[in-house]
Amino acid sequence: MISNQSSRKKSAKSNSPVFKTGQGNTLQKRLIKKPLEDLLKGREKILHAARLCFAKQGFAGTSVKDIQQASGFSRGNLYHHFKTKEEIVQIIITQNLGAFCSRIDSIVLDVHENKLSFKEFVQHLSGFAEEITKGPGNGMAFHIWSLSMVDPEIRQLTKMYFERIRVALEQKIIAFQKCGKIPQDTNSQNLSVALFGIVIPGFTLQSVFMDEKKINSNIYADCLLTLFQDLS
Repeated sequence: MISNQSSRKKSAKSNSPVFKTGQGNTLQKRLIKKPLEDLLKGREKILHAARLCFAKQGFAGTSVKDIQQASGFSRGNLYHHFKTKEEIVQIIITQNLGAFCSRIDSIVLDVHENKLSFKEFVQHLSGFAEEITKGPGNGMAFHIWSLSMVDPEIRQLTKMYFERIRVALEQKIIAFQKCGKIPQDTNSQNLSVALFGIVIPGFTLQSVFMDEKKINSNIYADCLLTLFQDLS
């Protein structure tokens, strides 16, 4: 029994990506001696490289080797920070969705503190959607949505953060209802779902697929409000 366990341990070690680089113990000792700040910088550098790869090639189309080459790290060093590509994917998605939620919270707070109109609220949301589409991680939202359709864990994670965004939008809608800017007899939950779907994914889709016909966030917000007014 002991012999079998020892054999399995040796086999597992020989299959380790770090072991295969020949850097195992030497690399670990070198990294242990590094200051925590340097280790964190190295981790963020890998995540940044992974973001660039994912935005360009998608999650499925990106290999660990792609991330390694983009980051400039050795294979063993990369695996010291992250055990699998899936771990990197989940961390990046969590960071992205967390940043989305924080940005929405900031917009809602700004609208509340500065007593902005519903039109200005929609303009802010459209501007945020434009940031997502044209920022350094442009296209990442589409990759996250796509992966959410086939990966139950990522779908659950995405739903959790999207619900947090929806709740923030509903809170502001209720505030507009209380001051008479939105009819009080309308369902605030339904309004928040519609607002989320129309403004954020809606702007992103037209910005990517309408080519020369695409419109910026200010025009998009104005068009939405014109449609709402004409249909009311």
